[in-house]
Amino acid sequence: MTATAILTIDGAGLRALARQLEEVDGDKHAALEAIGEGWETTTKERFATGTAPDGTPWKPSRRALKRGGKGTLVLSGDLRDSVTHDVVSDDTVEVGTNKLYAAAHQFGATIEPKAPGGVLRFKGADGGWVSARRVVLPARPFIGWNADDEANAAEILEGFVARKTGAAV
Repeated sequence: MTATAILTIDGAGLRALARQLEEVDGDKHAALEAIGEGWETTTKERFATGTAPDGTPWKPSRRALKRGGKGTLVLSGDLRDSVTHDVVSDDTVEVGTNKLYAAAHQFGATIEPKAPGGVLRFKGADGGWVSARRVVLPARPFIGWNADDEANAAEILEGFVARKTGAAV
């Protein structure tokens, strides 16, 4: 994946729950798959809320400002729709996208013409052509892990342990 975040279950609380699940079942794959699905969902929801994993609002794009500040990073929905998850090991879930431009949005970027003294030409928010010596994309992180994701993962692990042991959650 081009832009990726990886969760390895190594925090004390999650590790203890994962260990409990391993003791009663021996297979954490289904639980990790459920954690990955939840994390993928919250990542995609950030495109609707326009916020980073830490809750910081994204700087709106010019196009979004013309539409009342809504829709930053959602011109076609391709980036949002490309977000996926994968269980990559016995303790690791990965969420990311294969879109080449994802890292520019996640971390920010400065785009300059290849030729010295050249200009970039692109269609602007109003549909007219714009020329620029460079374009600065601010970071708009959409992939990441936060306290809500961790609470969701703990709830999933607790649910799997409860189902395997017959205990109430």
